[in-house]
Amino acid sequence: MDSMVRNPDVKQRDAAQAVVVAVSSDAIFDPEVEQVHGATEPLRKGDAFSFMKAIQVVNERLLTLNSDETLLFDVILLSNDSEEKHSRIIASAKHYGLDIGRFCFCNKEDSIESLQSNEVKLFLSMDTNDVCKALQKGVPAALLYHQTDPNHQTEDQLKVVFSGDVIGSSEEMLHGLREQGFTETQLQGFKTAKGSVKEFAILMGEMRRRFGLEGSPLCTGLMTVWSSRDVCASALKTLRGWGLLVDEAFCLAGAPRSPILNLGFIGNTMKSSTYVKEGRDYSMYYGLEV
Repeated sequence: MDSMVRNPDVKQRDAAQAVVVAVSSDAIFDPEVEQVHGATEPLRKGDAFSFMKAIQVVNERLLTLNSDETLLFDVILLSNDSEEKHSRIIASAKHYGLDIGRFCFCNKEDSIESLQSNEVKLFLSMDTNDVCKALQKGVPAALLYHQTDPNHQTEDQLKVVFSGDVIGSSEEMLHGLREQGFTETQLQGFKTAKGSVKEFAILMGEMRRRFGLEGSPLCTGLMTVWSSRDVCASALKTLRGWGLLVDEAFCLAGAPRSPILNLGFIGNTMKSSTYVKEGRDYSMYYGLEV
């Protein structure tokens, strides 16, 4: 059973029209330093903090273009923390001016049901198991990319980068993975991940078209980490079919992805990034990094 608290300081979005994003409280606020400070002080910023601020920039720009815009990010904070901590989480979000419309407090066992009942289009967490469970239930989910210093992440642009390894996957590729020893459960995971991310990709394509080619606060891309160029090309074609034209594409052919993520991909834009990646085991191929 969950407890939903609406934020009176934030204008409530039309969930039927908005892009509903649920973010774990442990991602927005740093749980590792919780005990260092007094109970009345705001919680420290976590890895998703710059992501949250970048989302706000996108919403503000969309409303500047059209004050009646309904295709906006609608953020839900999802917390499995004890009841004693609820008020501090809400107070911390207000202290930092985060555009969180709703706070959902629930037991860990009820998290998936809460995501589904609130029609969440993307769930972000630092917990690999939570991300895996969400994806297996058809909820688009992502493992957040660890930011070395959240206080020094720029927040003027949101980058959403999809995994070419999954989106460009085919039955032939899956057959090859089966011969390499992948289980049917893992292969089904590829198909589920590809299907669950489709609606989110379509919405990102529609939102991206609201902005011009230059100076957009939302940048979309594709990253193929370990698959061939043919898979990358197939992924680009699939995204175009979904109405999403990417701004940047990277075919790494096994090269490390971290340098690109750390440089904000092209070196002169913000480093608050969203990367949908599925690799060769659950901890990899059920991931999305921010």
